This record gives sequence, structure tokens and C-alpha cells, in this order.
Amino acid sequence: IAEEGRAMVVDAEISLVQFVYPFLFEAKTLERRKEAVSKAQWKGRDSFLPVWQKGRFPREDLLAHVERYLNPPEDTTPTALLWTMDNNALQSPSGLGGSANWFLTLHRKEIPFQLTDVQLSLFRVGVGFLTVSAKPKSQEIADWLDFLHYFRFIRGQRGVGLRMERRTGKDQVSPFFPQPAGGTEKHPDGKGQFSEIVSAILNTAKIEGDKKEAEWWQEVFVPGQLIPFATLYVDGQDLTEREIAELLYRVRNFFPSERVIQPAPEDLRLDHPSLLAYAERMWFVFSLEGGAFVAINAPETDFFRRELPTHLRREYFLLFLLTLHQRFTLMSLSQQVSEHWLRGNEEERIQAFERIRDALLEFTARGYFSQAMQREHHHRVYRRWQEVFQLERLYQEVSDEVREMHEFLQMRQSQKLEERLNFLTFVFGIPALLFGFLSINLYRITAKEEGLPIWLASAFAASAFVAGLLLWRWMLRR
Repeated sequence: IAEEGRAMVVDAEISLVQFVYPFLFEAKTLERRKEAVSKAQWKGRDSFLPVWQKGRFPREDLLAHVERYLNPPEDTTPTALLWTMDNNALQSPSGLGGSANWFLTLHRKEIPFQLTDVQLSLFRVGVGFLTVSAKPKSQEIADWLDFLHYFRFIRGQRGVGLRMERRTGKDQVSPFFPQPAGGTEKHPDGKGQFSEIVSAILNTAKIEGDKKEAEWWQEVFVPGQLIPFATLYVDGQDLTEREIAELLYRVRNFFPSERVIQPAPEDLRLDHPSLLAYAERMWFVFSLEGGAFVAINAPETDFFRRELPTHLRREYFLLFLLTLHQRFTLMSLSQQVSEHWLRGNEEERIQAFERIRDALLEFTARGYFSQAMQREHHHRVYRRWQEVFQLERLYQEVSDEVREMHEFLQMRQSQKLEERLNFLTFVFGIPALLFGFLSINLYRITAKEEGLPIWLASAFAASAFVAGLLLWRWMLRR
């Protein structure tokens, strides 16, 4: 990588990494969380800072029905909700302090970086995503590879930390940490973990009824790890095919710059299954851990250097987010099937599986699209993400689980109903048949002069009742 570092530089103006923190929440709380997010504020120096602005998903090239679900009219139930952090809340020292100096601290070095954007999206099925856009302030390919690898570990895994400082005078720099995440009162040296900032941001969606100290969300990916979607524009003179292939291999596996690699020849193929060619020396990179777009010496034209990076951050990232939503929704439904099957009585399980079945049907109708965008490149990328996440297989497995277990519970319920009917038939049917077959009359009830006294008829009925009950129990044992 040292040789590559001298030969390759990253165009830091248009390159970017969008890190995704996926989570689950109770779907029934969506409307209340929507209200909480729309009213969320952070205390500023002189006033309160609104945290979020209502956003809209990119609509360009979306199929009409998909666009209606993602950006519906005000009186229509949305499939998803999107908010973008207000610029004042993002940049202000009373907010996240995006204008401060941010450093990703590693064992051997620090990487200065810039926080450019924060978005929150909640899907009505109970899946949410916090997206943080950031980029190193360096053109060194080694810094970008290290940033792409280490920034994912937001809880300090592998010795990763966060340090911040800001200018407080002409020649004075002081430690800093975002006030919503504890500020310098909790972090006097300006050091902490990015997970604290993630928690502070997500707590803007906290509602009445949530436990005070507990998180209202549940992690669904690797605990404490983000999912990256990188846009890397790399330039260099006289790059060999092997150097390019090794760079793609590192990006695909999110290896840091110091990692010694010895890939197999099959892993260095430029037509590897995890790569999708976009144009000459440009590829989409797919993996279960995240994705990327890598361009080597892209042409100096408006489309490749301005329009395409915008499309990557918006339309292509939306496709990535939609397939993540599908992946984690299906994983959540499968998890719910396992949990409810092992607890509660049958009546509770039947009700739970009816809710799960309804959720699956709604997801199928409003979230599981075979095609989301019309253009060929967009559609190919969307389908490739579905293949990488094995969504068709996962959907079939979850669908079969829900259907079979729901049918089994219904069968058990039908059996219980049949048993009750049999019980009534034996216990009450035998006395009725006895009285009808013998044409027994009751004295002064069905006959004026002849018939059994009521007490004797009651004794006969009780005896027949007991006989029917014993016969029914004997048949159950048989």
C-alpha cells in the first residue's frame, strides 16, 4: 500500500463515505416518533436549535408507485419518513459542532475528517436508519482506506476513538465534544466514542413511555458497527491492472492500509462477481458488510466529476437503503416468528402470528419491489444488491415460516373446537337421546297424569350425563 500511496491520490472534493446505522423499533410507535422528531430541539447559547428538517427521498427515475409510497401526499400513509439534520444543529457548537476539528484516533495515528450530513429515516415496518456522511481531510489513499475500515467501529472496538477540538481564540484551540452527547463536562479532554453521538441523535425520537435510561431502538446488524457506502474517486499515473485489482480487493473487504494481503488470483479478477462495471475503470463494489463505487482516473467532464457523484449520494444510495430495509425487515419478521413461537399460550401466539402475517403482507405490497427505478444502471445495481443480500431466498423462507406456523396454529385451534363439540355431543347428547328414544314424559310438565317425577328424571339425566362423560374420556385415552 505504500507504493500505491505514492501512486494514487483521492479526489477529496467529490469522494465521500455514507455510514449507515441500522436499527429496529416498535412499528406501532411510528406516528408518535414522527411527532417527537418534528419537535426535537437542542439547547443553544441564546435559543433552542431545531434538530431536523423534513426531507424527501430522491424521486428522479423512481417508478411511479414506488415514489408514491416513499413521498406520499400528506393525507396518505407513508411507507417511510425521512429527515435531514438542520444545518445550524449540525454546525453549531451547541449542536454536533460540525465546524469543529474532528479526528478519528487509532493506535498509531489520527485521521482528521469532516462531518458533512446526517439523515434519519424510519420505515413503517419498524426498521430505521441513521446515516452519517463524512470524509477525511486528506488525499492519501491510505487515510481513506483506514477511515473506511475503522470509522465503522463506533464503540471503541479495535482501539478506535474520537477526539475533537475547536478554535476558541486567535491562537487558542480547546477540547470540544458535542453538547447533546455530554459536552466537555463529560469529556474534558475532548475524547469519546462516536456511539455517544449516535445515541444523542437517536434520542431526539424518544417518546413518552420509553424507559428513561434505556434505548428505544434495537440493533439489528453487528453490534456497534456501521455499514459503509463509499464513493471513491482515485487518480494516479501509470497504474497497473494489478494495482487497481488490489485496491478493489481492499475496498471490497474494507481492509486497512497496513493490512498485508495475499489474494488469490480469482479475487483479483476485474470481472469478479462482487464487482459490477459501470464504465471504463469504474466499478460498483458489493459485499454483505457494505458497498462502494470506485472510479480510477475518471474523465474530467461535468457528468463524471459532478453529476455522477451526486447520483451516487442520492439515487444509488437510496437503492442501497431500500435493499437494506428489505433485508432487515425480513430478518426482523423471522426473529419475531422464533420469539412468539416459544412463549405465551396458543391464543396469544395466534394473535401474534396474525400481526406478523399482516406485516409481511404490507411489506410485500409496499416495500418489496422487484424494480424500483427505470434506468438500466440503477436497476442492475438494485438487482445486484438484492442478490448479494439473498433477499429472494430470505423472503421465501420467512413467507413459508409465517404461513406454515399460522396454518399449524389454526389447525390446533380447529382441533380444540372439534374436541369441545365432541364433549358437548357426548355429555348432553346421550341424555337427550335416552329421553327421546324412550319417549319419557315428565309428570305435570309434558304429561298431566302419566310420566316420571322430575326428581327421578333428573337422576336418570345425571346418570346419563356421567355415562357420557366417562365414555368421552375413555375415547380420548384410546
